[in-house]
Amino acid sequence: MSRKTRMQLPFQNWPAQDRIRWESAFKTGDRFDESGPGAHLAESTRRVWRESYSRLLGFISAHRPDLMHVPPDARIDRLLVADYVAWRRKSCGDVTVAIDLDHLRGALKLICPGVDWSWLLIITKRIAAAAPRRHPKYHLVTSDRLYALGLELMDGALTDADAANRISKAHAFRYRDGLIIALRALIPLRSRTVVAMRIGSHLVKTGDLWGLDIPAVDTKNKRPLDYPIPSELSARIDLYLERFRSRIPGAERHTGVWASNQGRPMCAMAIYDAVRRRTKKAFGFAVNLHRFRHAAASFWSIQDPANVRGAKDLLGQVSFGITEKHYIMAQSRLAGRVLARAVDAARNRDRRAIAD
Repeated sequence: MSRKTRMQLPFQNWPAQDRIRWESAFKTGDRFDESGPGAHLAESTRRVWRESYSRLLGFISAHRPDLMHVPPDARIDRLLVADYVAWRRKSCGDVTVAIDLDHLRGALKLICPGVDWSWLLIITKRIAAAAPRRHPKYHLVTSDRLYALGLELMDGALTDADAANRISKAHAFRYRDGLIIALRALIPLRSRTVVAMRIGSHLVKTGDLWGLDIPAVDTKNKRPLDYPIPSELSARIDLYLERFRSRIPGAERHTGVWASNQGRPMCAMAIYDAVRRRTKKAFGFAVNLHRFRHAAASFWSIQDPANVRGAKDLLGQVSFGITEKHYIMAQSRLAGRVLARAVDAARNRDRRAIAD
C-alpha cells in the first residue's frame, strides 16, 4: 500500500452520514425527481474530490478522532483547515496543498451544499499565490518534433519487421506507440478521449481518409468534436489496423484502437507510461500526455500567431484564455531569438572590424 493511500480514510470507513451525503450527491433524477448536485461531474472529477475528502478524514481520524461523530458541516472550520494544511506541508509543497484544498472544497460543496465555503477558496488562493513556482519545461518540445518522432517509430517498426519477415509484438507495440504520438501531435485530445477511442465509432473512415468523431459524452466540456486525419497519417492507420494491431494478443476481442498486451484496450496509465518512455528515449526528457496540448498551443503560436485563437478549437477548449498564455510565451521566445541573432550579428561585425 502506498503512502498516498495510507493517508486516506477508505470510503467504507467514512462516517455513515458522510457516505450517505456523498452517494446522494450523484443521484440521477428524472423529470419528476431532481438530480444530485454532482450528477453532471465526470468520473475523474468525482475520484479526485473523493480522494481529497478521504485524505481530510484520514487526518481527522488520526489527529482529531472526537470530530468523527460530528456532522460534516459542523466538523470543518478554519482552525481545523489550518492544522490540516500544516500536516499536509510535511509531505508536499504548497502547490500540491492548494490543489488538494480546491478539490476538497468541491467535495464539501457536494456533502454540505447549504454551507458557504468561500472562506476555503480564499485560503486556497492565498496558498497558491505564495507558492514558489517551478519553471515550466513544456516549451522544450513542439508538435512538429512529436509528430516526427511518431513517424520515426512507425517507420522503424515497419523496416525492422520487413527485414525479419515477421511482425513481432515488439514491432507492433513500437508502431502502436508511434501512432499514438503522431496522432496526438496533430490532434492533442485529452487523455480520457484517447483512452475511449473505438474503431468504427470514434475512429471512422470515409473514402481513403480516416477521421475522429468524438461524442460529447467522451469529452471534458461535453462538446462533440470532429477532426479529419490527413492522408499521410490515414495511410499509417490503415497499416496499423491491417498488419500490426492483430499481432497484439487479444486485439481481436475488442474494438479499442490502442490494443494492450492484456487482451483489452490500453488504460490511461498504460498510454501515459508508453508515451513517456518513448519520448524520454528520443528527447532525453519525458513528455506526458498533457504536454502534447501545450506543445500544440506553442507551435501554433509560433507558426501562425495571427490565427492563434483557433488553437482553442483544436484543443476543445471553451475560451481562448487557457491558450493565451502559450501565445504570450511563444512570442517572448521569438523576441528572445531575434535579440540573440542581433547580438550574434553585432559580435560578428565587431570581430570583422577588429580583423580589418
